[in-house]
Amino acid sequence: MQIELVLALISAAVALASAAIALWGQVRTTRLAADLEGLRVTEQRRFDAERATARYREPLARAAYDLQSRLYNILQQNLLAVHLERGDERERAYVIDNTAFLIAQYFAWTEIVRRDIQYIDLGQDEATRRLAKIQDDLTGTFQTDRHSRLFRVFAGEQRAIGERMIVEDARGPSCVGYATFLDRLAVGHDPLVENLRTDVRALGADPAAARPRLVALQNALVDVLDFLDPQSIRFPRERRSKVTTVQGLVGAQSRT
Repeated sequence: MQIELVLALISAAVALASAAIALWGQVRTTRLAADLEGLRVTEQRRFDAERATARYREPLARAAYDLQSRLYNILQQNLLAVHLERGDERERAYVIDNTAFLIAQYFAWTEIVRRDIQYIDLGQDEATRRLAKIQDDLTGTFQTDRHSRLFRVFAGEQRAIGERMIVEDARGPSCVGYATFLDRLAVGHDPLVENLRTDVRALGADPAAARPRLVALQNALVDVLDFLDPQSIRFPRERRSKVTTVQGLVGAQSRT
């Protein structure tokens, strides 16, 4: 009788231990699965953030480079005095229309990037969060009332201009080219684009008034380039130097 009782107790203990081990294994497996799922979600978020940044890195960098180069030439090379005031009709039209296009083009790529980034958890990706901060700073520089009204573009207007410049094709969203932009000018009237063209004309008569805003914009665009092309692979470092608030010397190499 005692032997049977001992055996029964041993069997019960073994069963209890087996059940405990099985339960511990299940809990550990569940925790491991949860940890793996958490890692998968984190990596997917990081991948989505990197993909959103990489997808538009080149066109956004090109738009920033082209616009900062134009601002550099306006601020440092007397571009407007040479081509707007003393140029012929073709030169004046080009400076006005192309400058407006370069601003609108940058707004377009900013809007495209903003649409992708809004669906990403920026807290999971420092680089993408930094890009969003740089873009926000540029938006604020355009709309601030600390400078003259020349080239003051409110945030909603920036988005509206950008939206109108965006086209969709099989590869996804893109920005219209300069030829299409000129065609639109020829057949229609966009008051927001007209405001940009009017500001370019006004800038020719009084360049000093807009200088603080344009310097701030050019500097911020160089920051965008430094973020998107930190090794200066696509855009040479010497062709994206920041303009200072002090009037520079005229006569350096043009960067149009």
